[in-house]
Amino acid sequence: MPEVFVSGRKNTVNMNEPKILFYDIESAGVNALKADLGFVIVFGYKWNYEKRAHSLTIDQSSLKKFDDRHLLREASILITAADLVVTHFGSVFDRRFLAGRLLIHNLSPIPFTKMRDTCMVARSVANYSSNRLKHLARILNLRHQKLENGWPDAWFKVMQGDMRALAGLAHYCEGDVLALEDLYNRLRPFDNAHPRINDDRTACPVCGGQVEYRGFAYAESLKYRRFVCQKCRRWGRERKAVKE
Repeated sequence: MPEVFVSGRKNTVNMNEPKILFYDIESAGVNALKADLGFVIVFGYKWNYEKRAHSLTIDQSSLKKFDDRHLLREASILITAADLVVTHFGSVFDRRFLAGRLLIHNLSPIPFTKMRDTCMVARSVANYSSNRLKHLARILNLRHQKLENGWPDAWFKVMQGDMRALAGLAHYCEGDVLALEDLYNRLRPFDNAHPRINDDRTACPVCGGQVEYRGFAYAESLKYRRFVCQKCRRWGRERKAVKE
């Protein structure tokens, strides 16, 4: 299995299953929502086959200079190794914020990778009162709940160089990543636009589970065998139409 080294730690990538990377970022600055006024201080992440989440944090010297160049390089290595990335509101914020910071530092772009944004998926399949991660984790009774982050005091302390506060934000970010994975797994059977990530055409295209054929799906003058996954309960149909 290939290995990726980030911050001196070996990350083993299992080639026998799709490499799904769950990630979240924490930013700080004059305006932490804009890439030209803020910078990345934490990159939280987890591979789908790992049990725990991890985080990359900006070092103290770089924090004093508001320089996230090294952190961006390490985060880019991880995202580049992924077959699919999962974020919450990442198609609007995280991906564009990272791209903006890479541009400012004249660093190489991250290759375009398929993304599932759980905020947008939840918005498309249901009409909840809020699609924020904290609300969705609570109403869906997910195993991992969003942690308290100490806003805004924790961010003020980090900007003053408090590394203990930064460690607290890293722990909070890792908690978000765990909740994100739970939410993705819960939403995935409802996500009809999810790309195929399993090569076995006789199995579920998303989770690889065994399927049971039930009825047909029709498109114009063609019909296809319809199936439901016995593992994740996702519905789908075969690619080839049934011959009359």
